[in-house]
Amino acid sequence: MDATSKVIPIEIAQQIANQIDQAHGTPMVEARIYGLLADAGYTAEEIGPMTRVHWARVLLNRLALRKLSADAQAMVDHGALSGDSGYHIAQLGPEGQAGMLARIRNGEFATDNDLQCAALDIQGDEEAAIPA
Repeated sequence: MDATSKVIPIEIAQQIANQIDQAHGTPMVEARIYGLLADAGYTAEEIGPMTRVHWARVLLNRLALRKLSADAQAMVDHGALSGDSGYHIAQLGPEGQAGMLARIRNGEFATDNDLQCAALDIQGDEEAAIPA
């Protein structure tokens, strides 16, 4: 998409991006703002400089959080789930996400790394179940 086909002019897009700092943005706030900008026609490569974040983090980590269930998004909003762990859970289907949230609530993970490894295992199982 070129600059003339953006839904929001760059000046307003920058003001929107600045809201992350003003709101002391959680990973979910970042995801929502990045998503708003992406939906307005901006690429991760364009959003990155606006937010002073590397484009890969915008694309891979934060925009992925929009795929989380509402329950999981609320957990990220409240700090019960880190943005990085949320990214791993966002890679799962609805059943996998629900199962992981139940395990988190049950206190099954001692560390974020344990949680992320479990999510990767489930993701592998989900991908293996897809017919070739």
